[in-house]
Amino acid sequence: MKKFRATLMVALIAASAVWAGQSKSKKSDAGKHSAKVTNASVKHEEHTGKRAYVELLISELNAEDPARWSERMQTHASVSGFITNVAKGEDGDLNVRICENPKVEGMDRNHCFLAKCIPEIPCVLPPVGKPITVKGITRYDAKAGAHWWEIHPVEQIEK
Repeated sequence: MKKFRATLMVALIAASAVWAGQSKSKKSDAGKHSAKVTNASVKHEEHTGKRAYVELLISELNAEDPARWSERMQTHASVSGFITNVAKGEDGDLNVRICENPKVEGMDRNHCFLAKCIPEIPCVLPPVGKPITVKGITRYDAKAGAHWWEIHPVEQIEK
């Protein structure tokens, strides 16, 4: 009986030592793996510099209720249309009105939006009346006299 207890005790100690060694090995391997994945994803993002932009029509952008953010809306959007007006703002921003139709006059809140190029990210624009796609951060301007959607600031332009 004493031999059985001694053998059982040795077996339990050996089993716990083996188990502890495997757990430690798995944890260290998992830690190394996750660190590699994290570093790889950071490096990938740094090298590509690409950001995901949801593609919206002007009508889809304008249909969004700024008080109720839907799944369709994203912080970064890509919206296409025609340049109908370009004006320099008092704050130094370049205000670009983009509409569904190049012949729209004035700020038609149902068919146009405003894109703002800031001095830190200057824009090279095609002439008024030409098509354009702007990519940037979506905002809703609710100040008095405004109440329209904006891409502000514009981060990229496709002509």
